[in-house]
Amino acid sequence: MCDCFRRLKLQHMFVMMQDVAYKDLDSCGYGRKSLLDKDIAFLLRRSVVKVLNPMYADDLISVGTSQISLQGMTYTRDFIFKCNNDTSLLATTQWFLCKISDKSLLRPEINTISYKEDAVGVSIGNKPEIDCNKSKQYNIVRAGYSSIDGNMHVNNTEYVAWVCDAPDALKFMKKGCYDFDIYFKKEVVLSDNVVLKQKDNTMCGMTKDQINFIAKFE
Repeated sequence: MCDCFRRLKLQHMFVMMQDVAYKDLDSCGYGRKSLLDKDIAFLLRRSVVKVLNPMYADDLISVGTSQISLQGMTYTRDFIFKCNNDTSLLATTQWFLCKISDKSLLRPEINTISYKEDAVGVSIGNKPEIDCNKSKQYNIVRAGYSSIDGNMHVNNTEYVAWVCDAPDALKFMKKGCYDFDIYFKKEVVLSDNVVLKQKDNTMCGMTKDQINFIAKFE
């Protein structure tokens, strides 16, 4: 497949996404930029979901995942529920756009250590090695890859790792470890409103743009 054609298609898909500003985790600058630097197609977006029907609870934290597809791309929304000072639940979400990759990735062993607000402590085996100190917290960053089909659609998405603190993650994800690079960008987006329903230990909801999600309390 011609790399230039693939890049054009990727750029078209990116333009079809919501036209929002992002915050660069490295430089703290704002603006839009192509995903195509160094043939990397990763996008990290975080937003806060405001719950319409706040619940009174202890400091319960929950993690969940949902997926949507748009223009042939698959996006994953990972989120954590937490209680603020008014005891209403907030959902911090991450959306990720996968990199195109023709290579297989090593499958690291991921062990979650702890949750704290919108951070998660992890240890990763099978390289790269990171500090497994339980008191150290890492930003939530999900890494993955996709293949591309004959119609230039991204498919076969597989997410493979929690990775550590985003500004320092490149040294843990160097080419040769996973055979791919990561491009971290943080966007600033408007909040979504969501109505929650709880059944047993499961929290369900739907955003105003009809994106469903589900979460289970840990």
